[in-house]
Amino acid sequence: MVWNRDDLTAGLVFMGIGLFFATNILMSLDIGTAAAMGPGFFPLALCIILTLLGIGILTNARKQVLEDTEEVPRPPLNLRAIFFVVVAPVAFGLLLRSFGLVPALGVTIALSVAASRAIGVKRGLTIVVGMTAFCVVVFYYGLQVPVDLFNPVLF
Repeated sequence: MVWNRDDLTAGLVFMGIGLFFATNILMSLDIGTAAAMGPGFFPLALCIILTLLGIGILTNARKQVLEDTEEVPRPPLNLRAIFFVVVAPVAFGLLLRSFGLVPALGVTIALSVAASRAIGVKRGLTIVVGMTAFCVVVFYYGLQVPVDLFNPVLF
């Protein structure tokens, strides 16, 4: 039996992360019920989804061996994308309370857009403005998340 090492690794990592955090949630947070959700309900649901995703990737990791198959070379790691994708959520967490939702979203989405070399400046600005407006409508007005749009002290 031959395994696709990339899928095998990804499946095991997803399962490991999902099970690790699910265990921590079950030990430390109240789950509640679907009608009265506790603080651990939604994170536990995400952990279950991540674990199921890992299982799905793992079951797809087996390769059929064909006689004329060549090993396809891997492309080099895109360190720029890795950097910006890791920095973006950290920036959001650091900026949200100090500056408010709109500036935090703008910087986070701009960092995410910067991860791609294929997106130009004009298209990138369109994405930043559009996604920021969409997130404000959904989270601030729709879900009424209790957060300031702009920090009143700074603006």
